[in-house]
Amino acid sequence: MDFFKKPVVAVILAVILCSGILAFNTRAKLGAEVAAVEDGFFEDIDGQRSIYSRLQEKLSASNGVWTVLVKYDDEAADELYYDRDYLVWACEEADISSMKYANDDLDKSFARAVGILDGLELADDERRLVNDYETAYNGAQKMIEENSYNSEVLDFIRGTYNKFPTRELAEFAEVNPPETFS
Repeated sequence: MDFFKKPVVAVILAVILCSGILAFNTRAKLGAEVAAVEDGFFEDIDGQRSIYSRLQEKLSASNGVWTVLVKYDDEAADELYYDRDYLVWACEEADISSMKYANDDLDKSFARAVGILDGLELADDERRLVNDYETAYNGAQKMIEENSYNSEVLDFIRGTYNKFPTRELAEFAEVNPPETFS
């Protein structure tokens, strides 16, 4: 037990304890700030609908187009369904970067689906439905592009996360910066 009475051991234990407390505190406080910024992706703030809710609108519109498309082109309908399912999965996982990639894939297959339907002779009610779904989809995408979430993330990174010593403490405590949707 004389081992613990030596000054060198006391200093080492104090350094280890202080490092642990510093990492814990950084993870708790900075992690909470990062989570608060990322909440802006999922929650409506200041009268502005969140990107997440706009993705849900796009999923709904793509499902509507799929219901018309499946009657005419199975291959394009399967592609749209697959890309839609990928976005559903990404939304369930709450992974912002996966949602971005899935959204990009859905944009391509949705545009292809609408292009195919535009080249077909559709009944008036189907044409109206496709136009309504396309309008809703494009409107949701426009609102995603105009959403202030990405600028809020960049402001946080520039104003808080990248400042000394926050950046170094974040790396030490393994706190990642908030993800952008871009």
